[in-house]
Amino acid sequence: MTVTVDQEASQDGEFPPSVYEWFAGQAQRRPGCTAVVQGDVRMTFGELHAGVVRLSEELLGHGVGPEQTVGLFADRSPGLVIGLLAILRAGGAYVPLGTDLPTERLAFMVRDTAMKLAVTDTGHERLPTGEEVRIVPLRPTSATPPKHAPARPDAPDPARLAYVLYTSGSTGRPKGVVVEHSGLSNYVGWTVSEFSGGAPVDTYLHTPLGFDFSLTSFFLPLVTGGTLHLAPREQEAEDLATAVQNPDIDLVRLTPSHIEMLTARLGDRHGLRGPRRFVVGGEILRARHLAALRRLFPDSVVYNHYGPTETVVGRCFLRLDATAGFHAGEYAPDDPLPIGHPLPRTRVTVDHVDERRAADGVGELVISGAGVARGYLNLPDATDKAFGVLPDGAGRFYRTGDLVRLDSRGRPVVVGRADGQVKIRGHRVEVAEIEARLCAVEGVRAAVVLKARDPRSALGAFVVLDASGPSGPDFGRLRSELAASLPPYMIPQHFSALAELPLTRHGKLDRGLLQDLFEKQAPASADRAAGESEAGQRDGLMREVCALCERVLGVRGVRPGDNFVDLGGDSITAMKLATACRRKGITVRSVRFLTADSLADALRGAEVSGAR
Repeated sequence: MTVTVDQEASQDGEFPPSVYEWFAGQAQRRPGCTAVVQGDVRMTFGELHAGVVRLSEELLGHGVGPEQTVGLFADRSPGLVIGLLAILRAGGAYVPLGTDLPTERLAFMVRDTAMKLAVTDTGHERLPTGEEVRIVPLRPTSATPPKHAPARPDAPDPARLAYVLYTSGSTGRPKGVVVEHSGLSNYVGWTVSEFSGGAPVDTYLHTPLGFDFSLTSFFLPLVTGGTLHLAPREQEAEDLATAVQNPDIDLVRLTPSHIEMLTARLGDRHGLRGPRRFVVGGEILRARHLAALRRLFPDSVVYNHYGPTETVVGRCFLRLDATAGFHAGEYAPDDPLPIGHPLPRTRVTVDHVDERRAADGVGELVISGAGVARGYLNLPDATDKAFGVLPDGAGRFYRTGDLVRLDSRGRPVVVGRADGQVKIRGHRVEVAEIEARLCAVEGVRAAVVLKARDPRSALGAFVVLDASGPSGPDFGRLRSELAASLPPYMIPQHFSALAELPLTRHGKLDRGLLQDLFEKQAPASADRAAGESEAGQRDGLMREVCALCERVLGVRGVRPGDNFVDLGGDSITAMKLATACRRKGITVRSVRFLTADSLADALRGAEVSGAR
């Protein structure tokens, strides 16, 4: 049985088949207006368009054309904006190659897309993959647009490839999601209808382009004549907390994890002036997240925006206030909030094929319409399993794997997953990919990866090893092996060794028992050297910081010489630790915990007040 959540809505107006065409129109009408800002660097629409034209002509000279992928290997900068738009103008499809991704993962993306060309910026003059890829550098552009710009290439066919973004894959390899111009144009057109009203929109971009969550902030100002504010190349949580206290910004996108970061940084402050709108997505939004954001920024409107990468950024949307029939007082702090109604030209249905779940009113969310991707690159079986064509010829559909129930007003509420995917800081992760990587490490016979139940977001790994060293399992080696092929957010924070994996009486893996074990205790860091006295390990300031680190990360036995990232730390927990230190009178920037070799090194030069 299927239930239609809401009939697809119409979309007012027709939009160009390519977002580049839209941007070029703004550049022609507003050449002297500021298009991009990063720190003290400003670039007008005219300057930006001049750079785009020059680079795209160079790409065309290298043979870039329809369905051809071009890598984008650059840090967040005005040059990155030029590179992406130039690839689209030349008719190619961009592939974000994160400069922080492991070399093995980058090499796979290059091979999988048959990439022959990549645009790079200063400091990234070559791809560290060993693959044969021609490099086209981003060069400084003249402040004066050319008097006679080359003729604009023909607008691309809406069915042609616009970009490829990679998500985690259950087989141990990432999956490239193939998105066409029609889907991207449909989504950007909706953002203009919803947020612009004919006026320029200013946004703040602080997430990488490999996360399609970023596309809302990236394209909206460029197609409305607004200003795209870029976060620093190496943004810290402190920078985000400062940047969002700007009422001149129209829109900022956040994940619930970002809200937790802001709460940790800003503490008990309230009544701050912030952007006109916060659009939240990427993870399940809970009532406590909304309450925290409203306390910090009471005058900002908050929206819940849902959608997987396979359906172009987002497909459901809800303004979280009484004007949309939403009342926060109806929800307990950890209750998930409804994701709202479909975007224009989108249909959302709930498939109740699982009788056991259907009895509880839970079904799988299925999305169809203009925003559905073409499928997965070079993975026909995975594409056939997740995608399909509607029998009435009304387009394609995608089975999201997200389990939802309908609230009293008929709005979907995400309550879990039908498969092994989890969300970590807004990124969708297949735990099977991490398990496959662990099992490929020498000495690992079996591995199970779990995510802590909400509201925590930690990953934990249980491993069965062939043998252990004299000091116990070397979990540091496992982390290092994973870091060579996986991004930081996919590396488990906790490791535990078992003699054997537990089985149910039917002989299947007992994940429930392992989940309970994971939840009941914060696993000790078994790769700590044993036998050292507590007094010998910690003294004064360091002892206090190590104790704070244990509480933030949920580990035991932390020593001054330990590396924060190796302990399972990330940008969010680094922010929490820096905030906890500050409350104790110890001032240290969160980036120090992420970049220093050890906790002791992170605290070198830290300011200590008399408050302690």
